[in-house]
Amino acid sequence: MLVFGSPILAVVLYLLTIVSSVRLDDRAVNGQILDCYDYIIVGGGVSGLVVANRLTEHPNVTVLVLEAGPLDNYEETILYPIDTGYGLGTQYDWNLWTAPQTSLDGRVRPYDTGRGVGGGSLINGMCWTRGGRADYDAWESLGNPEGKSAPYEVTSTLMWIFQTENYTDNVDADFSKRLYVQPDPSYHGTDGYVHVSYPRYFYNQSQLFLEGLNELGIPILKDPNNGFTAGGMLIPNNINPDNQTRSTARLAYLDGFIDRRPNLHVLTNQHVYRLIMDSPTHKLRSRKSHTHKSRPRNSYPRDHVDDRWVSGVQFIPDGALSIRNVTCSREVILAAGAVHTPQILEFSGIGDPNVLNKFNIPTKINLPGVGNNFQDHPYLGVVYYVSNMSYLTLSMIYKNPTLLRQDEQEYYVNKTGPWTAGSINTVAFPSLPSISKNWTNMTADAESQSPTAYLLANLHPTIIAGYQAQKDILVDLLGRSNASAYEILSDNIGLLSVAALRTLSRGHVHIQDTNPFMQPLIDPRFCSNPLDCQVIVEGLLFNNRLINTSSMRQLGPAPYYPFFQDATPGMLMPAVRSGIRTEFHGVGSTSMLPLEYGGVVDSHLRVYGTKNLRIVDGGIIPLVPAAHIQAPVYAVAEKAADIIKADNFGLTLQSCRKKSTSLRAGLVVSNSSIGNLTPRNSSMSELPTPSTFQQLVNISAFMPFINATGSNPLNPSSTPQTGPLAEGMLQASNLSIFRQTSNTSKVTGNPVADVMSILFAQSSATLTSFPAAFPTLFTNAIRSNDSELGRLPISNPLLALLPTAPKAPLLSVENAALADLAPSFLAEVKSLQDSVTVHAAKASQPTPTSLDAPVHSEWNPSFDALPHELFAVGDPLHEPHDLIPKKRSLDIDAQDKDNSEECEDSLEEYDYGSDEYDK
Repeated sequence: MLVFGSPILAVVLYLLTIVSSVRLDDRAVNGQILDCYDYIIVGGGVSGLVVANRLTEHPNVTVLVLEAGPLDNYEETILYPIDTGYGLGTQYDWNLWTAPQTSLDGRVRPYDTGRGVGGGSLINGMCWTRGGRADYDAWESLGNPEGKSAPYEVTSTLMWIFQTENYTDNVDADFSKRLYVQPDPSYHGTDGYVHVSYPRYFYNQSQLFLEGLNELGIPILKDPNNGFTAGGMLIPNNINPDNQTRSTARLAYLDGFIDRRPNLHVLTNQHVYRLIMDSPTHKLRSRKSHTHKSRPRNSYPRDHVDDRWVSGVQFIPDGALSIRNVTCSREVILAAGAVHTPQILEFSGIGDPNVLNKFNIPTKINLPGVGNNFQDHPYLGVVYYVSNMSYLTLSMIYKNPTLLRQDEQEYYVNKTGPWTAGSINTVAFPSLPSISKNWTNMTADAESQSPTAYLLANLHPTIIAGYQAQKDILVDLLGRSNASAYEILSDNIGLLSVAALRTLSRGHVHIQDTNPFMQPLIDPRFCSNPLDCQVIVEGLLFNNRLINTSSMRQLGPAPYYPFFQDATPGMLMPAVRSGIRTEFHGVGSTSMLPLEYGGVVDSHLRVYGTKNLRIVDGGIIPLVPAAHIQAPVYAVAEKAADIIKADNFGLTLQSCRKKSTSLRAGLVVSNSSIGNLTPRNSSMSELPTPSTFQQLVNISAFMPFINATGSNPLNPSSTPQTGPLAEGMLQASNLSIFRQTSNTSKVTGNPVADVMSILFAQSSATLTSFPAAFPTLFTNAIRSNDSELGRLPISNPLLALLPTAPKAPLLSVENAALADLAPSFLAEVKSLQDSVTVHAAKASQPTPTSLDAPVHSEWNPSFDALPHELFAVGDPLHEPHDLIPKKRSLDIDAQDKDNSEECEDSLEEYDYGSDEYDK
């Protein structure tokens, strides 16, 4: 045992070794970018970073990754296993919400998804489960020849999971025997970038849980990732065995590479709006120097002649009021996730015309499957209080400061103890026949259902046909004794959470506004097919038998109402309907299916109707596997990289022809001097103001500003008629930033009262009365399970409470030729120290300046800054959104000379089959 004279020294030495790869700061990621890249990847999560890493193995291939979230700071809540779950609700979480779940109790649910470089790998439960052979065989049955058991083909070149995994069996002999851990090396990779191993501490309930399952006839699997999953198991985690920290996609695929790959550029805090599509005549031809017979049959030069060419993307830097364009010579690759990729497609005119027409978006590619077939595992957290205090739980550690400090010291010094264990170590994926005697009736009922019985009305016939094909497979899997259908998660606190794995319900993800910063409409439609809830009820009845086994009784588990031993299905169903949440396993919204089944991408992950647009995230998964989806998404991304390399092998494209340029600055959020925003003209075209999204701010941190102004901006009635706050509000009214389409408030002569009346939509709601006044909108500002009203998941508590999002003018667009995006205009922004003067030239369609005048109703942006909080900076990429006044200078009038240069008509050849690439 290592002993240090000072605990502080121990901590310092530990932090020096906490990450084995190179640590990055923001400037190492965000810097100069090109105007054109070979590949543009939208999304820097798991799939985006994997593909970016693999493509840039060739030194001449340029790749740009655009990520909407920030670069993490190696926080404890991300790295330390004991803090698993604490990343939810932070700036690394989109903090999304579902639509009201009408098949449950009519309430909305939080829908947490990762937001940041590394995506979901920053905040997930670190469970490393692949699913079974049956899951991937099902993909193949739906018309995807690339799917069949591919992660388990040991002799095939399609060993996707092997390419990802750096597996270490670090369980000592005693625990290996007690926890049934005997992994088969032939099913694990050891040369990948993601560390997969086990903690160095196991709670007693892990062993008792497995032994209890064994008493009920549920087999215990010695290796849960060998292709067969119907049983109980100790699961590995994505943990670095050397320092017992989380192995994220960022640590695995970015940190150790970007400093030595000048061809890989990553921009954080960039919100991608939509794709730029050319006519179907873009030049593309094969290399004439030699022919490669190995090119796939459906490589796009031959089979996609009449399809659309995606030439780039439009994106908005976080906190800016400008839209940027960047172009590509080869492909645009969407990796924004199952929620946001459909949003980008629909904003680009790719999707169901019935959806696009609602928002006056011209249909460029008619693809009804976009956003449909959305599915997730319905999850229910069931708490059983462990009454036997001789068995240590995580809750006991948190409640005992002395014990907490001891375990913390052990972790820092030895990298052992409870801090190495995440919340979940043991799970079970039993089959439906193994947990329920009623399984024959349930499967018969499912088989007899009409395919449209529980789907939304008026779906496209191809989507219905695809669902019928999926339902046939699911009914078969539900009836198999060797196929997983249900999940039990035994955590280290006292939960025996449950989830249905073979879900028959189907939801959707669609845009709900033309504002790109408004979250899409997320409707998993949990239990819209009632069989899903029935499966969970049957599992809860099995739970009651499980806690009554001789092994589990040692814990003294005491269930809460209504999960008692004598509970009936009728007693349990109301609790199920009120308690179901997401298990964070949303897939299917851009499914890899044939067109006749409502597919969005083909088996090469190319979007139908395009030459060079791919999707590589979890949205392409046509059937959610009976597993946690982290490992499958890594596998999909590894395979996607191989496909993209093969399809581009030997092709010659028009090369990128523009040189390096710096990001042009926009406006970002801060608490600058209130009275210095002096409008010169408010007749500017209106476009959405980017939101800084859910960066946690405690309202108490806002109190100095409130106290300094002598008012409480959270209560309109308390705002003064004079003073700096009033001046700021007057500037706001002059700028017309806060005009509302539905506003009918009368001007009272008090500019502060007038503006605040508009902000609160004629409501006098205060912070304490707001939840009752606006229950639906309040859920966007506070999590349903968070009782502290002061902890708002949005950067500005003032704007988090706005019942109607205000308008904001567009200050600059780099490509004024985009007439379809906004009327032409010319905007100049100059600054002198802390002052910002806004000029606007003539707009093609002048905007009314009166607060009572109607405005363009198409935009309804989420606006996270009051006018006095705007300031111009030279580098908007990753500025902190705090409450400290800042002074910066900026001149964005100067045009980059490279932007005006004529492009040379040159061709550049990249050979993906060269030896240099392999190196």
